[in-house]
Parts: sequence; C-alpha cells; structure tokens
Amino acid sequence: MGTWKFNDFIPSDVEVELTQKDQFDNDEVDLRHALVREAIQNSGDAPAGDGPVKVRFGFTKIAGGNLDRFVAHYDGLRPHLRACEIDTAVLEADSMRSLVIEDFNTKGLTGAPDDLDDGNFHNFWRRHGKSKKSGKAGGRWGLGKLVYPASSQIRAFYGLTVRDGDTGPLLMGQAVLENHKTDDGKHFKPHGFWYSGSHSDELRLQLPIIESSEITLFREALGITRTDQTGLSIAVPFVHDEITEPVLIEAVLENYFFPLLTGRLEVEVGSTLIDRHTFMDVAAAQDSKVLKDLPFDFIREVSEADGEEAVVASRHIGPSRLDAKAFPDAVIEEVKQRYKAGKSVCVHAPVSLTKKDRQQVEGTARLFLRALPEGHKPYALFSRGSIVLPGERRYFADSAAYGAFVVDDDDLASFLGDAENPAHTSWNGNAEKLSKNWSNSGNTLRAIRYALRDLYTLVAEQVESHDADALVDFFSLAEQSAAKKGKKRKTPKPDPDVTPREPAIRIQARKGGFRIASGPAAKEWTFPRLVRARLAYDLIGADPFKRHSVHDFDLTKNRISLDTINLEIVKREKNALILKAEADDFSLDASGFDDNRDLVVEAWAR
Repeated sequence: MGTWKFNDFIPSDVEVELTQKDQFDNDEVDLRHALVREAIQNSGDAPAGDGPVKVRFGFTKIAGGNLDRFVAHYDGLRPHLRACEIDTAVLEADSMRSLVIEDFNTKGLTGAPDDLDDGNFHNFWRRHGKSKKSGKAGGRWGLGKLVYPASSQIRAFYGLTVRDGDTGPLLMGQAVLENHKTDDGKHFKPHGFWYSGSHSDELRLQLPIIESSEITLFREALGITRTDQTGLSIAVPFVHDEITEPVLIEAVLENYFFPLLTGRLEVEVGSTLIDRHTFMDVAAAQDSKVLKDLPFDFIREVSEADGEEAVVASRHIGPSRLDAKAFPDAVIEEVKQRYKAGKSVCVHAPVSLTKKDRQQVEGTARLFLRALPEGHKPYALFSRGSIVLPGERRYFADSAAYGAFVVDDDDLASFLGDAENPAHTSWNGNAEKLSKNWSNSGNTLRAIRYALRDLYTLVAEQVESHDADALVDFFSLAEQSAAKKGKKRKTPKPDPDVTPREPAIRIQARKGGFRIASGPAAKEWTFPRLVRARLAYDLIGADPFKRHSVHDFDLTKNRISLDTINLEIVKREKNALILKAEADDFSLDASGFDDNRDLVVEAWAR
C-alpha cells in the first residue's frame, strides 16, 4: 500500500514559498486555460511517432464503498493539509469528482525512476523551476506541472506512466502545499510524495508503485483508461467545481486551434472529439467571443501552406529589422499587388542567431499577410510549434490586416522558447535563459517580434482617406449658433481642385504608442537630415505640449521603448526627440505609453 511522506524542513534554512503558481492564474491566462495549455504542451513535447499526439480529458465521479477505499489512503496527508489551512471537508463528502488527462502516441515519463538523471521521470516528479527542455519543446521553466495540484481542492495529483520496454506501469502521487509545521511541532517542505514506501539504495529517492492490484484500484477509481499504451495519465482528485467539460472544450479551441487545424493534435473532452475534421463544427457550437473573432479561413490557409508561393528574403533579420533592402523592387511591387488583390502573401525570413559560444546558427520565420476584409477586425497569430502566444499580438495590433508569424525549425524555436514567460503567452527580451544562451538577444528578439509588422509596412499601401462628414456635428452646431444671432448663411463656394502634397513624414497611432515613418516625399530629401518630434497627452482647452508633465512620461528615461530603422536618436528631451534620418525608408516605433490617454504627436524636418 502506498504512503504519503514529506521531507523534513530545517528551520534554519531560507524559507521559500511556491508563489510561482500565480503565473498560471492571472489576468492574462486563468487556471482553467493554463491547465489545458500546460497539459497539452507537455504531451506535445513527448511524441512517440509520426502521427498526431492525442490528449484525452475525462471526468469521473465515485461514491460509496469505492470512495471510502480511495479516501482511506489520505490519512497520511490530512495532518499536512490541516497545517496549511486547507479545508479537508471534501474528504468527508459523499462523492468525489476527478479529472483525468491522458496522452497517447507519446513516450511517457522516460528515464530512471531511481536515479538523478535528466530523464522525463526525474524532471516531472523531482524538479521544480528547472527544465532541460530545448528546441521545439514547449516547456522551459519546469513550473507548468503546478497547474495539476492547483486544480485540486486538496492540492494533490497522480501520474501513471507506461514506457516502452517496461514490464508494467509506474504510479506515483504528489501534493504541493507550502512550508509547514504539523501539530506535533515538526517542520516539512512543500512537496510530498505518495509512493511505494521504498527508496533507492544510495540517493533515498521515492520509488513508484508497481503492484498491479493497487494500480488497478486507482485506474478504476479515477477513470484512467490507459492499459499498455505508452504515455502519461494524470489524475486530479477533488477537482475544482469551475473546471468542467464546456470550459475545457472552449480552452482547447481557443488555445490550440493552430495545431488542431494542422492535424498535429487531436483532443477528446468527454465524448467530444476535436480534430482537423470536427474543429469547425465544435467551434460553431461555442458561445466564445475569442472564437468568433478568429479568421479561420486565413488560419487554415496558413496551416496548409506548403511554401511553393513563398517569397524568400535575401537578407537576414536579427539583430537588424526586416526592411525593403531584403527584396528587389520588382518583388516588393509584385507582393504589393498580390496583397492589394486580397490574396495571402507568404514570406520566408531567414533569421541570424548567435549562441554564447559565438556559434552562428540560422532559423527561418514564416510570415503571412492578407488584407483585411471589409467589416472585419485585424488579427495576428504568433506560433512557435504548437504553442500560440496571445500576448505577442500587441505588436501587430494596429495593422489593418490578418497576419501570422510561424516558427517550426529547431534553432529559432529554441531561441524563442528561451524567451517565453512561464505561461507561454509572450516573449521577454530580458529573460535569464535568453541572455544566458544567446548573444545580442534583445535586439534579435526585437527584430523577430516586429518582423510581421515591418512586412505589413512594406506591403500595405498606407492610404490616407478624406471623410467629408468628419466634422458634420461641429459645423451643424456652428450653423445653429449663427442662426440664433440672425446672421445670414453664406452660400458655400466649391473647393478648388488642388492636388494634395505627398507627405515626407507620416505619423500613425499605435496602441500604447505611435509610429513615425518616411512618406513618399522623403525620397526627395538629401541625407542625413534632422527630424524633430514632440509629443504629449492630449488636453481639453489647453496646449498639451506646454502643459506636459514628467509625471506623464519622460523620454530621457528608459521606460519608453523606441525602436528605429535608419534613424539615429541624437537627443532625448522630456517630451521631444531630435532624430537624424540616414535614408528615405526611416521609421521610429514608440511604445510604453498609457493606453487610456490620447497622444498628440508632431514631427517636422529641420
């Protein structure tokens, strides 16, 4: 019979709590979505064959004698739950609802159960905050498994794995609590194991349960379907009430639509199968705003792209940005015409990467663009393998198009994986693993994450429109006011037919910032040439530039991000910049401003 045991905590040691679980239940991704993201990502990191990875989510409810036999084994866990002020009333309930997550066509937890190797068994059960994954693997932080105990009302979960070549399955359990002191005055560490009671000879490692009778009991009680198929089954007892089949289906569709549509993944939630054939029907039945806003025809086109019509950039990006010098003029014009005609544009952008040992490696990013259909909202997909990063969409937010940034090759996927946050929702240019493993990583990441928007700038014609009704409300009020004074209305004279001047400088609003870029007339300039820009938050009834405060923002500080192409920042003032343009395709992208306030920006050549 298995037993629960926590390792002793020495009070003189530094006390470290498991605050990392907050990274999987926050404003950007809640626990329910994090559970789906992490479970499927872990399964996707351990494929065993060429076919799609299959993941199953199932719920089981047990009661009566089966529940009594199952709950009896928690006697050794109860004192630790009470010490951490976790309500143990659920252990006295009449029934238990458990969640099972099983993957198939996967390798399972490979590696030695009785040794400290770098195998998956050791990484999964005995490592926290550290991961040996690299390349296309989704995980990097060794924290994702925290979603399993966080999903349980008693902070516990079980894992049953079958590995190729083993004579039978291996079963273990784990509870993740906090540093605690039980009623008898003993101090314990957060992680506790449910295991066979046996240890390895020298390292004293907890060994998994292999007795078939006990494994059968847990299979039946928790609803595990795995028999001899290789892979991993996770069981979460007393799963939180808000984790339900409809919620998981929605999370699967919203977070893994890309690998599902590409046929690399199949997911079963209860009796609902979600794969490339059923995806659209299942999605149509959901009341999800996220799904309704997704351009599935464009995403499917990206997922099925074979590269035959792709344009290959002749220059690498990273640390340099993607610009017009990467393509012949004729190619840019051809791509513009294709985009203008409403067809998708595909560009393969080679990326230059430098490892810390000075080794040069190369990756390729696939970029896709399609003009925005009338009445639709812009959308961007950022994907690294099977991982979709919703937080990166902000770098394409104000572009009136559909866009996709897709990475599949090992070297570039490894670089971007090192940059990901623990929840795998966005990239961080200051990530420790990124700076540890790569040189000039910050500038390289900036070039990568802006590549899609830079392509949009090259391809999309920035058309300035004239709205004759833009000030209709203002002028109607003016006319009413004049009528009250008894003044006669003048007959309007026709506007003279004057050809508008093409601008040399364009200013475009961005969410949380702005963009200054060269216009057509800049081709007539001589270079270098100075450009001055000033900016302030808009005010009603006052000059915003005169009323600017350093408490609004201060450009002399580094909190505002300024990314330039063919522009040198000569001088920073509190709310102004002096820039030196080096060529006629210059640009400045500024971000980090308050999203809730309107920016006023002026720029002129000197």
